Amino acid sequence: MTAPSDNDYAPTSRHSLDTVFELLADAQRRAVLQYFTTQDTDVAELTELAAHVHGEINKDSSQQRVQLTLCQIHLPKLAEHGVIEYDQRSQTVRYRGGATVEALLTITMCFETPVR
Repeated sequence: MTAPSDNDYAPTSRHSLDTVFELLADAQRRAVLQYFTTQDTDVAELTELAAHVHGEINKDSSQQRVQLTLCQIHLPKLAEHGVIEYDQRSQTVRYRGGATVEALLTITMCFETPVR
C-alpha cells in the first residue's frame, strides 16, 4: 500500500471513515479545521487558532484556557492522524486536511447551530 499524499485523506487511505468522524466529533477540533477551510492560508499561529476557537465556541472559558486545551488535547490528536502538523516549539500549525475531511466538515457545519 502506498502512503497517501499530503492532501489525500480519503477513507480508503490509511485512515478509516470512523477516524474522520472521531476527529470531527469535537467542536474545538471542528473549529480549528473550519479556520483553515475559511482562511486563505494553511499555516497559523497557536494564538490565532485559540482566538478563533474562543470566539466561535468557548466564550465561557478564557482564551488562555482554550489555547491550553488545544495544545494538550486537540492539536496532538489532529496531528497524530495527519490532518495537521503541529510544531510545539514555534507554536505553529500547518493544515494537511484533504477532500474527505473538508466534505464532512462542510456537512457538520450545516447542522450546527451557533451558540451566541
